[in-house]
Amino acid sequence: MFVETITSARDEWESFSQGTRLTSDPPSALVLSVAWDVGEGRVSVLNVWESADAISDFYVERTHSLIQQRGEPADKPKRHGEPLEVFVRR
Repeated sequence: MFVETITSARDEWESFSQGTRLTSDPPSALVLSVAWDVGEGRVSVLNVWESADAISDFYVERTHSLIQQRGEPADKPKRHGEPLEVFVRR
């Protein structure tokens, strides 16, 4: 698994989430995506991917063309890498 987070303006998050179809048509390598309102018009997101390669594939397949059309986002994801420990309640 590979973890990334991002905090961005709500309108930017909505635009990129819809444009990449992150949760409406999730890529098979996306394990988990959670977004929450952190106040002051900003949203934080936690994405868990199967691997670092999966994020690269997602960028090439869905994000790159969106950035070419709309420009670079003001906030970029932070890649945290492989988790040291994971707990998921079943």
